Amino acid sequence: MPRWFATILMIVTISGCGIKEEVYLRDVNTLRDQIAGIEKDKGALITEKKRLMDELSLVGKEKGALSKDLKTALDRVDDLKEQAATRKAALDALKGKLQAMVAAGKLRIRTDRGRMIVEMAEQVLFDVGRYRLKQDGKDALEQLTPILASLHARNFQVAGHTDDTGSDMTNWNLSVNRAREVVFHMIEMGMPPHRISASGYGKFAPVAVNDSPEGRAQNRRIEIVLVPNLEELMGYEE
Repeated sequence: MPRWFATILMIVTISGCGIKEEVYLRDVNTLRDQIAGIEKDKGALITEKKRLMDELSLVGKEKGALSKDLKTALDRVDDLKEQAATRKAALDALKGKLQAMVAAGKLRIRTDRGRMIVEMAEQVLFDVGRYRLKQDGKDALEQLTPILASLHARNFQVAGHTDDTGSDMTNWNLSVNRAREVVFHMIEMGMPPHRISASGYGKFAPVAVNDSPEGRAQNRRIEIVLVPNLEELMGYEE
C-alpha cells in the first residue's frame, strides 16, 4: 500500500475519531502538496532518465565510430610499416650492389637528414678546376647509372660542391657545370631524364673544414642524392 494512501486513511480515521475539520483539511492539503511534489520529482526523474538514455545511445554510436576510426588508423600504420620495410629492403639491396665500387674507392654511401647520398670524389670524375669528365669518371658513372636506375620510381639530384679556393662566382659555376656534366652522361647511360636533376652549391655546403689540403679535397665532390618521397615520409596522398 502506498505511503501517501496510508496517510490519508490515517487522517480519515482520525477525523472520524473527533479531530477538528480545519486540522483535517490542513493535513489533507499538506499531503496533497507533498503528493504533487513527488509527482513533479517523478516527472523530472523520467525526463532525466530519458536524457541519460539518449546520451548513452550517443556514446555507443560514438564508440562505434571511434572503433572504426581506430581500426582504420591501425590498418594505415600497418600499411606504412610494410611500405617502410619494402623501401628499406630496396635500399639495402642497392647498397649491396654498390659495395664493389665502394671497396674500389670510387664512391662512398652516407645518410644525411634522412637522405641516402652516393658521394663521388673530385679525383674520380674531374681534373682540378675542370668540369669535363675524365675517362675514369665516365667509366665509374657507366657502372653506377644502371644500378641507380634500377630503383624504379625514385628520383635523384646530382649536386656539385667545391672548396673555398677562388671566387664565389667561379665556385658556383664550377659546381653547377660539374653536376650538369654528370647528369648528361647518366642520361646517355640510360637514366630517364625526368628522374634526375642538377644543382650546384659552390663552397657553401662543406663536409670538412677548408683549412688543409685534405679538408679541401673532401669538399670537392659530386653527390647523387636519392630524393625523398614526401608522400611516403608524411603518409600524405592527394
